[in-house]
Amino acid sequence: MNLIDYPRWPSLARESILNVPMDLRNIRLNIDGKVIDYNGEIDSVVITGMGGSGVVGDIINDLCWFWDCRVPIIVSKNMRLPRRLSRPLVIAISYSGNTAETIMSANEALSRGYPVIGITTGGKLSAVLGSKGVPVVLIPKASAPRYGLPALLYPVLIILERFGVTSVANELESGIAGIENALKHVDDAVNLARQLVNSIPVVWVTESRRGVGIRFKNDLNENAKYYSVVSVVPEGAHNDIAAVTTKQVGLRHVAIMGPNDYEGGLYEEVLIDVVSSFGAKPIIIRLEGKTPLETEMYGVTYLGIVTLALAGLLGVEPVSTEPIDRLKNLLSERRVFQV
Repeated sequence: MNLIDYPRWPSLARESILNVPMDLRNIRLNIDGKVIDYNGEIDSVVITGMGGSGVVGDIINDLCWFWDCRVPIIVSKNMRLPRRLSRPLVIAISYSGNTAETIMSANEALSRGYPVIGITTGGKLSAVLGSKGVPVVLIPKASAPRYGLPALLYPVLIILERFGVTSVANELESGIAGIENALKHVDDAVNLARQLVNSIPVVWVTESRRGVGIRFKNDLNENAKYYSVVSVVPEGAHNDIAAVTTKQVGLRHVAIMGPNDYEGGLYEEVLIDVVSSFGAKPIIIRLEGKTPLETEMYGVTYLGIVTLALAGLLGVEPVSTEPIDRLKNLLSERRVFQV
């Protein structure tokens, strides 16, 4: 099976770390009459990005359920920033550097006087930010944004460390170990993919593993061109679960469970029992890892490989995403964005 860039993930993680500027906290800019001091106190971190870039924020949110993150992490998947921000650090992530929504958000952040850090392979984001002296982390390229996940994620981890948001240095290598462990389970991933053929996966996941569930759904969409649904518990246990009383053809329930989920395992185990009592036979995926980052990286890697295997079983080409490309082109032609 062609694993595309997954075997490169450990090296992508390590290489991208080296590209984070050492002097981030010493930067002081004057942009359009506003002084932006990167050494100032921050009260939140806004991670803005779309698709394979935007999921980085979801993963960081997961990790902050386990880590002592001293400020809130706000995930923004929009062309506008949230209102009523006070003293945020804005991390603008666009693999291509040409994501219009992310460029607009970064420009808005600068217009409000917020410190911004870009993470990209280049493109307009690098040019726009670089021309203003805004720090940009240039990362190595992969076959598509989603296949460059570690190169997008690991610089964010270093930035959070530099800004005193949380301490991550002692977990970086364990995250890479999680990737390497998942790469040893390709046969298991293929077996799981076989169980998903001709189904619509309903992915059950706890709030503290939301990012893993979203990434799995996104990979099913983009790699296997497959629809799926993510239900986050405990909220999903108060609405989505009611639908199991109807025998809907083609649904396949998949429960993702970590070894030390923040909510504990009993809640999801009870939910699985209830779903099973109505005739469903959920697939249970147990994530592996000794640290939060190791578990998270094992999950996104292993489940990503599952979607590549599913693409192979379906005879689908995994890399291309023609509808997304067509949408971007039409948005540009119709001047929906001003960047």
